[in-house]
Amino acid sequence: MSNKPNYLLMRYSLVVEFSVVMIFFMACTPHPVEDPPAVTLSVETTVRPQPSPTLTLPPVETLLPSATFTPTPRPTLEPGAWKSLPVVPSLSEEMLDVYKRGQEMERDPRVVSVVGDCESSTDWFLKDFARGKQYYRLGSYENLQETIDYFNPSLGYFSFAAIRGANASTVLATLWRDPKYCEPGETPLSCEFRIHNPSFALIALGTNDIHHREEFEPKMREIVEYSLEQGIIPILVTKADNLEGDESINETIAQIANDYQVPLWNFWAAVQPLPSHGMQTDNAHLTIAPNYFDDPANLNFAWPVRNLTALQVLESLRTGVKNP
Repeated sequence: MSNKPNYLLMRYSLVVEFSVVMIFFMACTPHPVEDPPAVTLSVETTVRPQPSPTLTLPPVETLLPSATFTPTPRPTLEPGAWKSLPVVPSLSEEMLDVYKRGQEMERDPRVVSVVGDCESSTDWFLKDFARGKQYYRLGSYENLQETIDYFNPSLGYFSFAAIRGANASTVLATLWRDPKYCEPGETPLSCEFRIHNPSFALIALGTNDIHHREEFEPKMREIVEYSLEQGIIPILVTKADNLEGDESINETIAQIANDYQVPLWNFWAAVQPLPSHGMQTDNAHLTIAPNYFDDPANLNFAWPVRNLTALQVLESLRTGVKNP
């Protein structure tokens, strides 16, 4: 009997599987668009290659056994209350305890990891501050230079948990680990924490969760609990878009931050004063300009505001653990 039909079926199955994977990688949001166009400015806006990952940190087995974290029951936030929360958070007593335990686990106090989708994986997020002062100007925010120096070079790290098209489930799925650097059985999240050994993690997810909202909250809670168990302070980030239409994802993010008393970077509030609330015409991507904060015109665009407020969040964390 000929094996030709089976062979054709195998080829068809492989093509279908490959196509599904490629579609996932190509999507950054549920409404894919081309990368944001460069604005017409007299400065460089070219995206530069990301630095190679640093692979010289202690293996995960040198760490102390993890603790178990469950949220303390707290009142549910009033509908819409998250909108009035500050852009830059402070540290709770619970997070100071997590930081202290992380130091006992030999977490690096100068390393911050990034967990998220294309707005976290892009070369436009924080990496300019690791490249040198020719790529940014702080202007009246010169006080942030100390924080840049403190967290440099981790601001330029390639993150194994910042994946184009990612949702909350992606960073917990072994399928999406980088097999070149990650160990068998690791998730992108656990791989990132093992390799870069952070004390802090910026967690910006939700844009790509709009079609599976029922999975978003339990997966985000799993991400938060795993981070806390590893002695890492997770900083949750509200998103600028409202692709779900009812702002329920930001509501959920804020409630989770409240339940675990983890910091909330309310990025949504930071972009509300901007033209079109910092969104391009697709209502999914942020408007872009260079990180030259001495030019007020640049701060009418969402990407400089994103980077500026990220630095302010890191400043709050750095000083908060130093001067509790």
